Amino acid sequence: MKLEGKAAIVTGGAQGIGKAVCEAFAKEGADVMVADVLGRKAGEVAEEISAQGRKTSSLCLDVSDKSQVEKMVGSAIAAFGKIDILVNAAGVFVRGPIEDVSEKDWDRVIAVNLKGTFLCSQAAGRKMISRKSGSIVNIASIAGHAPQIHLGAYSPSKAGILLLTKIMAVEWARYGVRVNAVSPGPTATPMFMSIYDSEEKLNRRKRAIPLNRFAGPDEIANAAVFLSSKEAGFVTGHSLVVDGGSLDSMYHLMGMLPDSET
Repeated sequence: MKLEGKAAIVTGGAQGIGKAVCEAFAKEGADVMVADVLGRKAGEVAEEISAQGRKTSSLCLDVSDKSQVEKMVGSAIAAFGKIDILVNAAGVFVRGPIEDVSEKDWDRVIAVNLKGTFLCSQAAGRKMISRKSGSIVNIASIAGHAPQIHLGAYSPSKAGILLLTKIMAVEWARYGVRVNAVSPGPTATPMFMSIYDSEEKLNRRKRAIPLNRFAGPDEIANAAVFLSSKEAGFVTGHSLVVDGGSLDSMYHLMGMLPDSET
């Protein structure tokens, strides 16, 4: 097993990509803390993966609240004795034209996606620095590599995560701490699927992907497993794009068409 004996924290672990990461990590031998603002669901995920013989813990967490983040790190140390891996999977989006994005919505997206990644990485990173070892994986998005129509707060937040990943990777490499990102393309999660209100729109979106399908959350989780494992021991500051070829297909031009949905 690739993560045998490792202790991991996964934020946003109650559903979607975060849940898939928790499940994949447990399958590969890691003990897992499931942290999510949906505390009850986080507990359910922890119970499910504990059946695999792993130590688990769960926590209701708002990643944008520094005091809660510090509590999370302390709880993980108490439960596992160490933190080997952090996966920042918590994220939100607000959809609409950039001229209609409210200040409140902008602040929320930046607070959860970018500030949350910073706070969690900083708090867990300090523990990793003291141990001269650790791996952080940030769940970014292809929306951070290219503009996504009607995701005017989400795209900048993910672009910020990509650069933050590189900054931490460069600064913390001397301490044996690796920091990478996974940039998913369209993935069949509750958050992504909620964008589309008809089968026709879903199929249109799918046709814009060279592999002609959406990713499964488990496929994104597999990338996080790789980046957290010894197999990626010389990889840091990298964003692993898992998008079925979307970025290379100019799919975003769909958004230039009248009444389009990306």
